[in-house]
Amino acid sequence: MPRIKAFDVIAFSLVTFVGIYTGTQFFEPIIIERLKKDNNLRSDIDVPQYDEEGNPLSPKSMLDLRKELEKVQESQKAEQADSK
Repeated sequence: MPRIKAFDVIAFSLVTFVGIYTGTQFFEPIIIERLKKDNNLRSDIDVPQYDEEGNPLSPKSMLDLRKELEKVQESQKAEQADSK
């Protein structure tokens, strides 16, 4: 009878967690859109808003943070170029 090794359990747990998380992130906008279309979406629960590509439109979404980071990096590059 083979033993269950700790590494096998950890690897299986990690793969399961990543699979569930990515599946949820992928299907959430699709399910919300369908519930809105069928008028079955509950109004007492805050539902995240998504654009046409499925990206979240939250106050500080990852896309906004990425754009801000790119602006900061560009300004730092410009300052370094000016100082040389």
